[in-house]
Amino acid sequence: MPKIIYPSHYSETDQAIYDDLLSRGETLIGKKLSENERFLLDLSAKITINQLKNYDSGYSADEINDMKKIHKEMANAGVIETPSNKFYDDIIELSDGSTFKHPLSFPAEYYYDKNKEEPKEEVKEEVQNND
Repeated sequence: MPKIIYPSHYSETDQAIYDDLLSRGETLIGKKLSENERFLLDLSAKITINQLKNYDSGYSADEINDMKKIHKEMANAGVIETPSNKFYDDIIELSDGSTFKHPLSFPAEYYYDKNKEEPKEEVKEEVQNND
């Protein structure tokens, strides 16, 4: 499980509520979550805490209805497309057809370990004296 970074304005009570909501969500789902699914749980927990604290988004009811209407119109017009499975598998496909794993899909430990390794080729620097 990735290290949780709480929003800076969360008190210890908010952090405990957040952890509890995530734990309950994972228990209700009953399976190991992918990062895409964990993101939705994270978002839901933060929204719930904001509602408990009576934080407001700043949008009026009319603005929210307008956003819903525009979203529905775009969906009906076919403007909104669901990404392919390659997106969810963290695969990037270039225009020439080549594919590779998205660099941000690797955990931080991967890059930490990779950067600890010595370079395969030795680079020798020659210092010139211009006396």
